[in-house]
Amino acid sequence: MPAQEDYIERHIAILVRLIAQIVTLRLSGKIEEAAAVMMQAQEKLFGCPASDFAVLPLDDQLNLLARGMSPEQAREKMVGYALREAGVSYLEQDRKELAAGAFKTALHILLVVSLNYSGRDDALADLIRSTLANAPVEQVDAPIREMLEAMAS
Repeated sequence: MPAQEDYIERHIAILVRLIAQIVTLRLSGKIEEAAAVMMQAQEKLFGCPASDFAVLPLDDQLNLLARGMSPEQAREKMVGYALREAGVSYLEQDRKELAAGAFKTALHILLVVSLNYSGRDDALADLIRSTLANAPVEQVDAPIREMLEAMAS
């Protein structure tokens, strides 16, 4: 499957560039432009318009990302989808409710990856901890708390 692996590597490289662009736009105060690039990154990740995946429950979205992928490729796509930058952008706009939702979604995705697609991964654990700083345990839903407990055991 070298052709598919090359495709995934190119795909991930494009996403890395898009995320860098999102950060640059956000840091320069161009929040709307950053949001548009975030949507573009998500559509690139899924390979379809947002209208096709955004209406699905989160677990169905993750299954869609993983379809036809090796576990490593699915992991990379899911970590890429956990766009914490959306939460940061909302915080900078003082839109705390939207930020909380974005961080909870990112945390959910990162925990799914940690529990299902990853062995011991210090970088992922650090990412989960930093996301928890913006989505405290007492503010997350029961499924996220259950995943946190499963991770701790």
